[in-house]
Amino acid sequence: MTLHFELTGANAAAGVASSATASPRSGRLVLDRSLNCEASAPASTLAPAAIALETPTFLKYTRHGLQPHLVREVAAELSDMPACTRVQLEDFLEDDGSACGQHDAGLHNFVFLDRSEVLLLDTLDPTVTRRVGKSTNSFLAIDSEGGTKRLTPEVFAQLVDRLKPDIIIPPADYIEEPLPSLTQGKRISKSVTRSAKWLDESIAKSVYPSAVFAAVMGSHSPELRDISAKKLLARNDVAGYVFNDVSLALPFESKLQLAQHSLAQLDASKPRYMVGASAPDAALRAILGGIDLVDSSYPYAVTEQGFASTYVFGGEGAAGGIADASAAGAAAGAGRLDLWQESMFNDFGPLVEGCSCFTCRSHHRAYIHHLLMTKEMLSTVLLQIHNMHWYKGFFADIRSSLARATLAEDAQRFLERYGSSSEAFGELETLATQENSPTTKIQRKRHAEPL
Repeated sequence: MTLHFELTGANAAAGVASSATASPRSGRLVLDRSLNCEASAPASTLAPAAIALETPTFLKYTRHGLQPHLVREVAAELSDMPACTRVQLEDFLEDDGSACGQHDAGLHNFVFLDRSEVLLLDTLDPTVTRRVGKSTNSFLAIDSEGGTKRLTPEVFAQLVDRLKPDIIIPPADYIEEPLPSLTQGKRISKSVTRSAKWLDESIAKSVYPSAVFAAVMGSHSPELRDISAKKLLARNDVAGYVFNDVSLALPFESKLQLAQHSLAQLDASKPRYMVGASAPDAALRAILGGIDLVDSSYPYAVTEQGFASTYVFGGEGAAGGIADASAAGAAAGAGRLDLWQESMFNDFGPLVEGCSCFTCRSHHRAYIHHLLMTKEMLSTVLLQIHNMHWYKGFFADIRSSLARATLAEDAQRFLERYGSSSEAFGELETLATQENSPTTKIQRKRHAEPL
């Protein structure tokens, strides 16, 4: 199995050296599975020899192996989605161990994911920013429904051999920092050393040839980030880089600056994945800063609030050909429509006029408002279909803007329109404080006041 990343468009013409700086770039990530890697899969499920992803793009976020609120048949309604799904191991750690770890047919088979999809296996859920368990030199502590689990590099390698993912992110000692100023350099240095040790052991003890994306460590220390980056640069067994500072209590711009600082020390020919850069403004800033991949946890967070996305990038609109999605009922500058509003009670228009998603073609606001008020599961299904469709269009518009060489201007307009609004793109932060879906029978407060 090989994972190859190549620059395209103007980046390819300029060469790899020009992409070493923190600037936007377009590319193609190609996974090529060799026959021996496919040997354990039924012949009817074999994927094409190569699977290509046009970047910048997103990895489909899942919970317990499924896109939230979307069973496979419903998810199939969403066409032209990037063929890459991320799964986090912590979703499968139960009281008596990991059931999927006993399934020799692999994780694709266990979660009924078609092998035409690239599958990335991470350890931790990117939407969880605060954790209780404390790691040691021997194991990564993972909070699960069955209590704190201890994930050692040896166990991780054993799971990789059974689950057969295409890409893995080995365990790393991410530091939870409510107040970065209180975290001493010794603790950060320990996390860099510990993570490098776990990376070595995870690769050495695993037989299955998954491509490895390694975490760039160092927290808020530029000096220690340099040490981590230089160690990764010297390796020839790392296919890509991961920036995961979701638990670092700094503004996103500061986190991005830290990532950009590390980029100068890394191989520019390898893909870069930034965890926690899922909200549209954060994803756009990350792409402007040279990031290739983010995840799609943001549409899920929007759905969990009972909202529908309406933000518009460039001159077209995230759903394709929509000049202005500031429809009636959408809060100015918020980039989304609140379906809980009383005004939705008798509003029989689509979520967004002109949107081509299944929800907007087949249902109206009043019906989804009714489903929310009666806590019917179909409400979140319909909202998730729309929000994922809209998110896909957002990235397609970014790639088109890159190809036209107008990304800087289009991004500036987008950030001026939404960046100054306190209501825009804060759904992930709200989600982090919630425990239940809007369709649960348990009452909960979703937002302070009607929007």
